[in-house]
Amino acid sequence: MLKKGKKTMRSKFSRRDVLALSGAALSGSLAAPAYAQTRERVARVWGEPGPYIGVFTNGLNEWAQRNAPGLRFESEQIAWDAVYTKLATDLAARRPPALISVESPIAYQLAAEGLLEPMQDVNRAIRARERLVDGFSVDDFGTWKGTEYAVPLHHQGCLFVMQDDARQEAGLSEPTNWTWHDLLNGARAIQQRRQGGAGFTMALGRNLCGDYHIQQLIWQAGGLTWDPSRRFETTFNSPATIEAYDFIKELFATMPRSAVEFSFLQVVDQHVTGRTGSSFYWGRTMGRAADEAKPIFDKMEYYLNPAHPRTGARWSWTDINGFIMPRQNNPFIKEAKEALAHVMNSTEWMVRYSASLFPNVGPVFKDQATAPGIQQHPMYQAKRRSVDVIFTGFVPHACNSGHELKKGINPLAGIGHGRNVWSQVAQRILVNNENTRAAVEWGHRQFEDIRRENARLLG
Repeated sequence: MLKKGKKTMRSKFSRRDVLALSGAALSGSLAAPAYAQTRERVARVWGEPGPYIGVFTNGLNEWAQRNAPGLRFESEQIAWDAVYTKLATDLAARRPPALISVESPIAYQLAAEGLLEPMQDVNRAIRARERLVDGFSVDDFGTWKGTEYAVPLHHQGCLFVMQDDARQEAGLSEPTNWTWHDLLNGARAIQQRRQGGAGFTMALGRNLCGDYHIQQLIWQAGGLTWDPSRRFETTFNSPATIEAYDFIKELFATMPRSAVEFSFLQVVDQHVTGRTGSSFYWGRTMGRAADEAKPIFDKMEYYLNPAHPRTGARWSWTDINGFIMPRQNNPFIKEAKEALAHVMNSTEWMVRYSASLFPNVGPVFKDQATAPGIQQHPMYQAKRRSVDVIFTGFVPHACNSGHELKKGINPLAGIGHGRNVWSQVAQRILVNNENTRAAVEWGHRQFEDIRRENARLLG
């Protein structure tokens, strides 16, 4: 049975309201709707920029053509950090999207706000728990207080990308067992060897990519932003956080000066044009190099992130991406669930989804990951060791701001990213020449404000 809705946008759903929106509860195998529409109805599907949301939407429309004449799913690309404000606007207009592909920190936040439809029925219909690749659970994608609000879709881990020719020219060892010390010394050696180029590149602009790159270093040092074991007490101003920012300051000397402006694509551009010897990034750098810079691709390798010398941690900021469904004023709940199950149960469609931006879109299901369309992909054949790191090797080190150090689900992280506090701290240090401790204390106060202003989400 569908549960009573929680308070959302200062209104409260009754059981009758929810059933009117979503139709009869789904159980076991999902049944196709028994009615047809003569006038076209458009169900919008939000996804982050990239071709993969369009591919998945094609699969949804395959179901619609067979089972719901007059219904069309239409993809809309939207930046991850714009989801909450856009959703709030569309909810106010009583025009929410039917489905949203989103990373888990936002799923946790929206679930805590009471804005989402439970998705256990879909996860049962696709046997998500049985099919998930090792190392992930359904809960990782968006479960809040025991209720599943997300259907697993893909994963992407941020890793250490190295040009092996640059490494060899500088006389460096293979990065498999590197620590932070090796990373810093290696970046310096490459920079000295390749005059005019950078030894290392990461995003340090005030944006999501900067947040992600900085956070994985904080975690590796043992730091947290909020501690779920102490009712999410703000713990950002720890010695570990200060150590991470001090390390970034040292690394910055090996980077392009413009790194303080960089976001996602600038890091990729820096690497595929041969202007850096190494970087932090997801699988997209390899895909771009394969398309545009074959000599760079040939010498490119992916490794786990260099370990912190004290903790040994190699945490990787991981996009743990799933489909969520707005609950309020969503007339497509029943049909969207049916269509979602149709695509998710098709190994062929899920392979097409991953292959649309290979190897950036990591497969989440075992049948998908082992299918010929993945295993025989030209990039997999050419770079099997690196792709294995991208798809499976990093998984024990997967982490994100919604589940820091895997110590507890955090509904505050999406709000922190909306304000880009982590990258703002770096800007204060690198651009304003502020003392590291003072900048971290400033960040701590911002995070404490976020916690106080959103205490309702903590239950």
